[in-house]
Amino acid sequence: MDTKIKELDNATLIYLQPWEWIPNNRLPVIIYPNAFSDNKPGIKDRVAKQLQTRGWGNTWIAGIYPYPHYHSNTHEVLVLLSGRCTVQLGGPEGYDLQASAGDAIVLPAGTGHACYSQTDYRVFGAYPGGRSWNLITGAAEHREPDDLPVPEQDPIGERGVLKRVWASVPNTMG
Repeated sequence: MDTKIKELDNATLIYLQPWEWIPNNRLPVIIYPNAFSDNKPGIKDRVAKQLQTRGWGNTWIAGIYPYPHYHSNTHEVLVLLSGRCTVQLGGPEGYDLQASAGDAIVLPAGTGHACYSQTDYRVFGAYPGGRSWNLITGAAEHREPDDLPVPEQDPIGERGVLKRVWASVPNTMG
């Protein structure tokens, strides 16, 4: 799979191509390393407050499914509250992201993801506008991602690049 990576000052953009039954998205995955400092107490409460303030809701705390899946009807943010994990992005031939406590990962709708190795980790997940999510796990359920607007606010705040980057992406995969 052809994966393009672009480094910015405070974020990494990962552009993924479709893989078999996983459509991925023309919009890049946005990785914010250490968006929430993991060496301060109360990370869960800080993340919850930040995401709620920024309009990201329908939250959960758990792990990432250990099998490839995607959500066709909503974007998603994943914030590691503790530990480390390898998140496979884009499908089995995609990009392996080494994530650790404090990192935030913003997934556009249709982006395949799974956790294949982890060390004592917990993840805080949320969706723009508190949208409900579906779960696509194989070719029989395949759906192209819904044509969704760019979220009104970046989940990590004003320093985030989501609105600027996603609004500038052409309407076709490059």
